[in-house]
Formats: sequence, C-alpha cells, structure tokens
Amino acid sequence: MNNIQNGPLFCAPEPIRLLCLGDSLTDGFWLPGGYRNTLCRLLTENGLSSAVQFLGINESGTGYDTHHAGFSSFATVDIAESVTGGRRGIAGMLDEVLQCGTPDVIFLQIGTNDILSLYELDRFRFRLTAICERLLRGMHADGMLYLGQLAPLDANDPTFIDPRFFSPESADAAVAECNRQIAEIAARLSAEGKPVILADAGSILTKADLHDGVHPTAEGYEKLGVFWFSILAGELNRRRMLSVTSLVTGKRA
Repeated sequence: MNNIQNGPLFCAPEPIRLLCLGDSLTDGFWLPGGYRNTLCRLLTENGLSSAVQFLGINESGTGYDTHHAGFSSFATVDIAESVTGGRRGIAGMLDEVLQCGTPDVIFLQIGTNDILSLYELDRFRFRLTAICERLLRGMHADGMLYLGQLAPLDANDPTFIDPRFFSPESADAAVAECNRQIAEIAARLSAEGKPVILADAGSILTKADLHDGVHPTAEGYEKLGVFWFSILAGELNRRRMLSVTSLVTGKRA
C-alpha cells in the first residue's frame, strides 16, 4: 500500500535527515534518481516532503530533494586489482559524505560490486562492519541505520557479469553468501545495542526486474522505492512516539 490511510504522520518541527548511501542502485544507474524518485513521490503524495531532508554530496533524479550518496561502480573499499580491474570504495568517501550533515536515518545498500569483482568475499563482513561502525559514529544519537541486503544478479545477461567468472549458479551463491553475512552483521550490531536494523531489500526484486542482469528496470526501481518508503514511514511513526516522549523529557526526538 503506497498511501497512508490513517491520517497524517507526526511531523517534527525539523525534518529528519536521510542519507541514502550505496552504489549504482542508490545512484540510479541508467535511470537517474532510481528508487529515490519513487521515494520522493510517495513522500510528496502523503504530505511528508517537509518531514524528510535528503543528504549527500551527489545530486540526481526528479524528486523534490535530489541529494544522495550513491556511487555507481563502487565497492565497499578501494580495490586495486580484481577480475574487473580496479574500483573505488565507499569507505573512503564516508568522511566527506558525513560532512554534508548529521544523518538521523541511513539507508545503506552496498556489496554488489564486491561480488562482480570477486573481491575477498570471505572477508566481506569485515569491510561492511567497518563501514557500519563509521556511520554509527557519524549519525545522530537517536538515529537508525537500515542495512540493506543485496538484489539478485542474473548471470545469463553478460552485460556487466563476465561469463568467464560467473555461472548463474555461482552468481546466485555469491549473492546468498553476502546476504547471509549482511544479516549476521545486522543481528550482531543490534544485539550489542546499536541502532541497526536489517532491511531485506534483496527479496523485493527478482531476476525479471533486472534491466541488464545487475541494475533494476524502471519497475524494479519503483518496487525498491515503495520498499524504502514503507521503512521510512515506519521510522517517522517511531519518531512520532519519540517526539511525544521529548515533550516530557525535554530531549530531542
């Protein structure tokens, strides 16, 4: 359901600051704005555009706020050499990204290019954990990090997936393994009392939703936008309760 049926959500005097962080799915490869176009549209349709401010050093898309931190072709960390050559990593961008403002909410989805590069996938959890820890230090004390699982890959399409290194079965296995590690990271950090929630973005798409074996079709991006909107609507409701509490405690929601 895309529209909120039970009246408007509580809107704090200051908008929450949302950081959409990741690779080409956040950037919107081939469709500028990607899922963020749908996310902004749904926020606007539900009267919530004034409640959410987007952060990021990049701008693209058709939404009311086009800021983001999506970096096409980026992996978790800089990769000097791999089966796909070198890549840059978002780990090296975090300080610059966080200078844009202190996020209240972070949507993080990263790792597909680690798979495509076949880069030390057995150590993926350590790289992603370090990114999460840096983000947790940089976001608001009442913030929440939503750690997104990865979308499927279709190795039957060789546009971006090299058939010399991947079969459909091996690509599926790599995605499943990284998603298992992502779920473990979210569970462990949450058990440590850190504000991290697993976001099962990977199950939203099927291979039929892929434009080129890696990136979503327009309909796929739409599905992701609806998914992230549902999470953000829940976060706004959570902050409604925090805001009511703040009236009593005097603490910022």
